[in-house]
Amino acid sequence: MTSTLPVGVLEELDGRPIVPLPGPSRVMAWPRAMLAASAAVASRPRLWVLALLAFLARGGVVPLVIPMLVLPTFVGVSNIVGPTSVTAAGPTPRLVAMVAAWLGVVLVAIVAGTLIAAAAEVALHRATGGPGADTTGGGLPSSSAAPAFLSGRRAALRVAAVRLWLLLPVALVLVAAVPAWVQVAYRELLLPSDLGVPLPVRVIAGAPLPAVGLVAAWLAAEVLGGLAARRIALRGSSIGAALKVAAGDVLRAPVAVLLTVALGIAGTLLVLVPAIALVGGAWDHARVALVDGPDAAGVILATFALIAAWAACLGVAGITAAWRSLLWTADLARRSRAG
Repeated sequence: MTSTLPVGVLEELDGRPIVPLPGPSRVMAWPRAMLAASAAVASRPRLWVLALLAFLARGGVVPLVIPMLVLPTFVGVSNIVGPTSVTAAGPTPRLVAMVAAWLGVVLVAIVAGTLIAAAAEVALHRATGGPGADTTGGGLPSSSAAPAFLSGRRAALRVAAVRLWLLLPVALVLVAAVPAWVQVAYRELLLPSDLGVPLPVRVIAGAPLPAVGLVAAWLAAEVLGGLAARRIALRGSSIGAALKVAAGDVLRAPVAVLLTVALGIAGTLLVLVPAIALVGGAWDHARVALVDGPDAAGVILATFALIAAWAACLGVAGITAAWRSLLWTADLARRSRAG
C-alpha cells in the first residue's frame, strides 16, 4: 500500500523525502558533538537570522539596549507616578489603573514575542535537526526518527504554549523575590550604601538569594523549553509529551545538560558582553557629538559609528544564538542515538 505526503510537507522540508537518515555506527562523544555544532554554525548564515529573530523576540533586545538606557531617578519616578498616588488609605485608583495598564502592555509584549520566537524556533530546529536538514556536512549527528507530519503553524503554537507555560514558575519566583528587593531598595533610597554603584546592582547585592533563585528558575525553563521545542518541531509531539520527555532527557544526562548550559553561557558572555560594551561606547560618543559636536562631519561620523556598532552587535547576537541552539540540537541527537 502506498502513502502520500501531507500537503505542505514538501515546502517545509525543501522537497526532500522524509525518510530516516543513516547515522554513525557509534555514538558521538559530547566534546566532538560540541565541536561539530560549532563548525556547522560558521557556514550557515541563514541560521543566524532565524536565531537572532528568536533571541530578540523572546527578550534578547533588552540587554542590547541597556547601554543606551538612562535609569530614572527617584524624583523622576515620583513625577511620573504623581505625588498623590499613594495616600493613607493606600494606592489611588489612578495608580492602580496605571500599574494595570503597564502590566497589560508587558503581557501583550511577552505573548506576541513568544509567538514570533516560536515560529523562528521551529524553522531553526527543522533546518538543523530534521531528516531534510543539511547537517551531515557539518558533522552534526542526525536523529534517525522520522518526525510526525505537523504543520509549521501548529508546531509554532505548541512551542509558544510550552514557553509560556514554563514562564509561570519563573513569574512565581519573581513575585516571591519582589518583597525582599523592595525592602533593600527602600533602605538604599533612604541611606545609600554607595552612590557610585547603580541602584539595581545595590538592590540585587543586598538580597542575592532571590536573584539566584530567579536565575535558576529561568535557566531550568530555558533548558526544558528548548528540549521540548525540538521534540515538537522534529517529531510532532504533544505539549505534555514534549515536556515529559524533556524532563526525562535532563534526568538521564544531568552532567551533559550542565556542561552544555555552562558552555553556552560562557561562550555567549565571552563575545556578547564586549559587543554590548562597544555599542555603549558608540552611543556615548554619538550623544556627546550630537549635543556638543563642533561640526556636522563629527556628528555624521559618530552616527555611522553607532550604526556599525549596532550592526556588529546584532551579528554577534545572531551567531551566538544559533551556536547555542546547535549545541543543544547536537547533544540531543547524540543522546537520542545512544538510547
